[in-house]
Amino acid sequence: MFNGNSEINRFNATGKVYLERQHICIKRDIAEAVFGAEEAVCLAFPKDNVLMIAPISNREFKSLYRAEQQMLKSKNMAGDKAIAVHGFLADNERDVADRDLSFEADDARRILTVKI
Repeated sequence: MFNGNSEINRFNATGKVYLERQHICIKRDIAEAVFGAEEAVCLAFPKDNVLMIAPISNREFKSLYRAEQQMLKSKNMAGDKAIAVHGFLADNERDVADRDLSFEADDARRILTVKI
């Protein structure tokens, strides 16, 4: 939502995981703990309002869930990451409004569970 050089209605995230412009954005500390240096992730939607995200190398995750592959992009110089989920949101008829998201990071299993 840009008007020339000034932004209108900019979302100001306060959480470590949030939805912004149909991307799940993840602060560096969470991304590093769960995904390490991976550049791709798998997304699974095992139940209503829950999105699970794991690094592409997590074979256990891929064998348990019918997962979709997405790129894990750098969001900024601070090391935050972003995952495009616009297709996922549309396919599953989810709210696309920018907002903070509740989540659980399982560092040992390398899975990020996000409530959409």
